Amino acid sequence: MASSRWAPPRQLFGFVALLVLLFFWAYYVGVLAGVVAPGLRPAGAETGVEQGERRELDGHGHGM
Repeated sequence: MASSRWAPPRQLFGFVALLVLLFFWAYYVGVLAGVVAPGLRPAGAETGVEQGERRELDGHGHGM
C-alpha cells in the first residue's frame, strides 16, 4: 500500500503570498500617508491642562 502524504495545493501558497503582499503594501501606503489626525486624543487622556483651562483655551467656556 502506497503511503500518501497530504500536501496543500499550490494555489493555497499563491493565495497566502498574495495576502502577505497586500498586507505589506497597505502598511507601506499607511506609513507614507503619515498621521491622519494629529490633534486627536482618546477621551480621558492626560494632557497637562486642567478642564477649566481647556475651556478657556478652546473658547468653549460659554458663561462658565
